[in-house]
Amino acid sequence: MRERLNSPTLIYSALYTEHSAQIYAVAGNCWYMKLQTKFLTILFPLVVVPLLLNAFITRSHFENMMMSGSQEQSRILSDQVHWSIKVATRQGHELMDEIAAYPHMAQAISQAANQPDQLQQTLREFHAHHPRLLFAEILSDSKQTLAATELPKGFSIPESWTNQPSMFFNDGQHLYLALTQSYITQYGADSGLKIRTVVQLEQLESFIQNTRRASHVLLILLAKQTILTEDRSIRELISTAKIEDGNTIHWNSNRYLVNTRNIADSLQMISLTPMVDMDAASEALNNMLSYVAIAAGLLSLLILHRSVAVLVTNPLRRLQSLVTNISNGNFNAVKVLNRADELGELSQSFESMREHLHDTSQHIEELAYFDALTGLPNKVSFIDTIQQLIEKSQVSGHQVAILFFDLDNFKHINDGLGHEVGDELLMRVSGRLKECVRSHDMVAPTHPLALREKESMIARLGGDEFTLVLSKINSPEEAAKVANRILQKLSKPFNLNENEVFTSASIGISMFPKDGRTPEALLKNADTAMYAAKASGKNNSRFYDSKMNKPVLERIELEASMRSALANNEFVLHYQPKVPLFGEMRFEFENLMRWNHSEKGMISPGVFIPLAEDTGYIQNLGDWAIEQTCRQIEYWNKKGFRNITVSTNLSPVQLNYGNPLQTIKDALDAYDIEPHQLEVEITESGLMQNEKHAVELLNQIKALGVRIALDDFGTGYSSLAYLLKFPIDTLKIDRTFIRDIDSQPESLKVLEAIIGLAKSLNLHVVAEGVETKEQLDLLQQRECDYIQGFYFARPTEPDEAMRFFEEHFRNKSRVHLAGLNRIGA
Repeated sequence: MRERLNSPTLIYSALYTEHSAQIYAVAGNCWYMKLQTKFLTILFPLVVVPLLLNAFITRSHFENMMMSGSQEQSRILSDQVHWSIKVATRQGHELMDEIAAYPHMAQAISQAANQPDQLQQTLREFHAHHPRLLFAEILSDSKQTLAATELPKGFSIPESWTNQPSMFFNDGQHLYLALTQSYITQYGADSGLKIRTVVQLEQLESFIQNTRRASHVLLILLAKQTILTEDRSIRELISTAKIEDGNTIHWNSNRYLVNTRNIADSLQMISLTPMVDMDAASEALNNMLSYVAIAAGLLSLLILHRSVAVLVTNPLRRLQSLVTNISNGNFNAVKVLNRADELGELSQSFESMREHLHDTSQHIEELAYFDALTGLPNKVSFIDTIQQLIEKSQVSGHQVAILFFDLDNFKHINDGLGHEVGDELLMRVSGRLKECVRSHDMVAPTHPLALREKESMIARLGGDEFTLVLSKINSPEEAAKVANRILQKLSKPFNLNENEVFTSASIGISMFPKDGRTPEALLKNADTAMYAAKASGKNNSRFYDSKMNKPVLERIELEASMRSALANNEFVLHYQPKVPLFGEMRFEFENLMRWNHSEKGMISPGVFIPLAEDTGYIQNLGDWAIEQTCRQIEYWNKKGFRNITVSTNLSPVQLNYGNPLQTIKDALDAYDIEPHQLEVEITESGLMQNEKHAVELLNQIKALGVRIALDDFGTGYSSLAYLLKFPIDTLKIDRTFIRDIDSQPESLKVLEAIIGLAKSLNLHVVAEGVETKEQLDLLQQRECDYIQGFYFARPTEPDEAMRFFEEHFRNKSRVHLAGLNRIGA
């Protein structure tokens, strides 16, 4: 095979057979070709005019694309506004239903004529437990007010709110939704009653403000020709300007594109998109295309002038001899025709062809021995070199070390960020490896024959697997030093396409002659040691031991069974309560994944979670956990538990390389739950891998209404910075800060500082790992919102977890009533 590769004649005889006929035809045509200078006046406009026409068409297409993009953006924004209003309307109707079903409300309504204060008191109690309800009023069927809550100071409801089922209005500062609904009752003189409520559209206001800050797009709502915005200048603009879809208007020295969308029967959305960037981009594109057309025209003039300057005068005999030499496999350099005409250029073409065929011959030879991506020797070269070094070591008495390593989490980087980023990472890694080897170790020789002259070498076997052979070493410690240098080099971040990527390596080391006497045996045993290093926590090195074979086989078996475990319903979710210490009654849980293996029984998450992350299967498990969490929330909602939130963990792999946003959207669409009833937990280690991507993704999840919790707070070096960068709702204090708070004053001071910081940022605080009454009392005194730990409950099945909460709140109510009775006595 090597002899055939080293034979340029055999390689290129086929190439010449295919192209020789074309070469002779071109040469023959050039013999009769006559070029005249007047052709320039014809060919030049034929080049320039299409370029100018292409520039005009490109600019028009660009402007149409910008307009279409603006319309698509308006559609997406209108969908978001429609969704926010739909959620607010549903919540308002639910509040009215809760008023009608509130305990003792029916009795108070029936006695409203004789005891109006009782109905008023009952409505006020309901209002006190529902702070998001701005105003509520109960009217008889004859429109007589039976009870109403007090309006906030300075707030007034428009007089136009009569019997309308819903109405949007603005008080100059905020947006509100007023709803009216009729109810049939058997009490009282009237046959029915009406309930009217007013809720503030906080989520919609936040969305409008965030849109204006993020993209400078102005969103204005019109409710029956009433402009719902607190900005007086915008109201004047909408009142005076011609607002039609596709028009442009001027405001504050800027030009805006108008898009209108009907949100509801009585509500319309107007989006004003600034056109500063569009105009600047269009102008820049026009200038660039103009310059390109001019430059291309001038360049074509020069090339044409050069090409057609002189007629063909020389015969083609010399060109024929050049073709004959190439067809015979003679790639030696020859003197080309030194003429500035077509024959000279054709001669240069033949010379280029000769150089290309010569380079291709060398390249084919290199492909047989070297990796095309990194330029390192490949497996064929590596095996040959190991064999040579083994033979030399048998004579000299030295040892030979094989370092086999692959990159940790490379699959996630390659799949999540793209193969181009993965290839770039492999090239960067090979560059750092070259910096780690000893001065006399070989990196990548320029010729296969040089492989046999070196004492050591680095090679890429394929994928993310690299190998390093070291010869003339006297002890395994020398190989360990090189492995440590490699680990230190690879631990530093890589900047790839504006992404800061972290990776590490797991290294297995085998020694000749102790661990094998053939290249195949040494590679196999080094590979086994590498898997042992990966199983022991990654980012380390291990020497081969014959006892390693069993754990490696067990890991392979467990990985194979894990891929079918999800389909066999072997994975389950257990729920651990997060008990509220203050405020209203809430049912909050964190779900934890468990694997009930069909043969091995319960397998610890500490075993199968790292394995799932290594193999990439954690994305399937994470998506399944989100879907199952939403299913369980819907089940509890149907059982009457509406005031509930369940948090599920989002692994670093899923956060940085998966698509959890689409998974969450699909789950929210599939199940009848509120977005805020779902909470995703993330860790600082996950945020550090790709901070820019994590910020963008979490903001999109937050925009859905889903809550976000930062788990294991305090264990990373940049926790405080993350509280400001990321849209966190809940802070979970790591159990290491809770464990010693009742015995170490320093831990208690740190805990107080964390709780104070979270309170100042309006974050909910959850203390993990609470196991004693003393810890509970200290946390309650520091006004921690929630506790989670074995003191109250362990993770368990969902029904049992809910029974714990029911019993807990019943006991709490009995204690509260007993306290009230003692006070009354």
